[in-house]
Amino acid sequence: MALDISKIKNSLSVLILCGGEGQRLRPLTKKIPKPLVRIKDKSILEYIINHLLDYNIKNIYIASGYKHTVVKNFIQKKYKNKNIKVINTGLKTKINQRVHKCAKHFKENIILCYGDTLLDINLNKLIQYYLKDTTKFIISSYELKSSFGILYTKKNNIVKKFKEKPNLGLWFNVGYFLFSFKYLEYLSKFKDFESFLVYLSKKNKMKTFKHTGKHITVNTISELENAKLQINKFK
Repeated sequence: MALDISKIKNSLSVLILCGGEGQRLRPLTKKIPKPLVRIKDKSILEYIINHLLDYNIKNIYIASGYKHTVVKNFIQKKYKNKNIKVINTGLKTKINQRVHKCAKHFKENIILCYGDTLLDINLNKLIQYYLKDTTKFIISSYELKSSFGILYTKKNNIVKKFKEKPNLGLWFNVGYFLFSFKYLEYLSKFKDFESFLVYLSKKNKMKTFKHTGKHITVNTISELENAKLQINKFK
C-alpha cells in the first residue's frame, strides 16, 4: 500500500480555497484575507500548508480572490522554495467557479480544502480510503458535538436521562474532498458547489472519510478566540 500512496501523491493536486472576504471576522479582515489571520504564532493558511508538507504533498494551489496580492506576496516570501502557486479566481466567485478556473493546473487526483478549517487529518489514511474505490467522491466529515447539556424527557416532563455536551451522531462537512479529475466535468454543470454535493449524494457517488481527531473552523471573532485556546493541540 505504501507504494500506491507514493504513486498517488505524485498524481495529486491540492487546492486551498482562500478567496472569500471573511466579513464575519471584521475588522481583522479589512487589510488581510481570513486565511492570513493569525492564531498565535502562525496564520491559518500556514497551519494548513505545513500539514500538507508534513505528508509530502508537493503540488499545492491556492484559489485566491479577496486581497489576492497580499496572499501571493505572503506565499512568495514564506514558501519561496516550495511548489505553491496562487491563482486569482476573482471576487465573489462561487466555489465551483474557483475550482474551474484552476482546473488546467490539476493532475489526475485532487484534494480540495477550505482555507479557514484546521484538521489534524491523517492524509495517508484518507488516500488509502480513496484508493479502495477511486470512482467515489470523498468528503471528510466530523461528528457534531452539542455545546449544551442535553435532556432526554418522557411524559409529564420527567427527565429520564441527562448528558453533558454529548456527541450527536451527526457528521458535518469539514472539506478535504478527494476525487478524480473526471468529477470536474460534473462540477461544471452545477450553479453552485452545494447543489453538486447534493447531486452526488442522491446518485450514491459520494463516500465520507470520518475524521475523529482535532478540528478548528474560524468564521467569527468568538471562534478565533476559541481557536487560540485549542491550537496547542495542533503542531
